[in-house]
Amino acid sequence: MRSKKTQSARQLILDTACQLFSKLGYNNVTTRMIAEKANVNQGSIHYHFSSKEDLYVEVYKLANGIANALDIETLLNEEPTLFDTPEGKSYAIFRIVSDWFHRHFYISEEWKPRLIFRELFEPSPVYDRLVEEVFKPETKSRLRLYSLLVPDAPYAEAYVWVHYPDSQVVYYWLTRQNIIRYHGYRFFEENKYLLMKITIRNMLRALDLPLIEVLK
Repeated sequence: MRSKKTQSARQLILDTACQLFSKLGYNNVTTRMIAEKANVNQGSIHYHFSSKEDLYVEVYKLANGIANALDIETLLNEEPTLFDTPEGKSYAIFRIVSDWFHRHFYISEEWKPRLIFRELFEPSPVYDRLVEEVFKPETKSRLRLYSLLVPDAPYAEAYVWVHYPDSQVVYYWLTRQNIIRYHGYRFFEENKYLLMKITIRNMLRALDLPLIEVLK
């Protein structure tokens, strides 16, 4: 069991790495920089995270909320009969997609979207590892959802459907400054939830599923 002092040092390193990686990118950050900014011994970074690469992966998982992600198997364990009715299927989509929105979009920490979009548009040397440990597992979970909704569906069709929320959020963030400039920050924030509702409504319509009350 870690001591409070050890836990504190680990958290300091993690918090500092989140800020530096998101602002400067993987290539421009060194473990020395992180140690100096966090006011810890450089060796403690290797003690807690083994390497700069391992630390970056930990930071990226934190940005994506991996530890708290709701997957389809967990949802099925909670409600085994969820897919027995059209309304239940709609609710399953709402639960999975809204969880994704909350982990990627309804976030107050600016470093999270900054890191995520930096990695998407300027892939780091760690990108292939992130694909295996972050992107593929999350895609697999959403594809599992689609397979329960539309058995034997073509893979390309399923892939486009499950990544529809990503495209909406990416566009909204890319146009963020224009939206804020012309409509104000409050408008930008308030419309996040509306974007989620419209996105899920469109996903339901694509499968001819009914709207549930929370989306009306």
